[in-house]
Amino acid sequence: MTPASTYWGLELYEILTLLGIIIGPITAVLISLWIDGRRKARDQKLTILRMLIASRHLPADPAFFTAVNLVPIEFSESRKVLEAYKEFIVATNARVDGENNNEVNQNTNIKTVRLIYEVARDLGFPLRETDLQTEGYVSQGFGTRDGLLLDSQRAMRDVAIQLSIQTRLLAGASMSADEKKYLGLPDA
Repeated sequence: MTPASTYWGLELYEILTLLGIIIGPITAVLISLWIDGRRKARDQKLTILRMLIASRHLPADPAFFTAVNLVPIEFSESRKVLEAYKEFIVATNARVDGENNNEVNQNTNIKTVRLIYEVARDLGFPLRETDLQTEGYVSQGFGTRDGLLLDSQRAMRDVAIQLSIQTRLLAGASMSADEKKYLGLPDA
């Protein structure tokens, strides 16, 4: 044995064995953590995609809001998804004025489909935008139920406003111009 082939009283193969014993498990744990992190990130993205696709024809659904609001967090590294998200936000913030309702709704639908398409594409799903536009299921009964729910909420608001006006009138207050307009009364 020559002194050049030993370090700290160990031969080279013994040193390599010790390094393998120490570094091997650490490397395995680090690789495992990296894989788990990537898997969790993908699972979170898949959850958003599922929520968007499941509720794309029901934009008032809370799952849709949640998914849209999580897009910038979960897809922060995807330029195309973030661009589609920004276009969607601009489209949904457009104000309808009675004359532009169809254009605003159509643009919002287009931007919704584009957002879902970019999310799906980022995850590697071979969806087509046209499939997202034309396919999907919402039962007529659910649509009717949702419409009734919205109508009942509007009716409750109207009842509350009218009760407020009646209470004020019974207390001796006069009716404001806005209240008269709301009730359809002429300004006198």
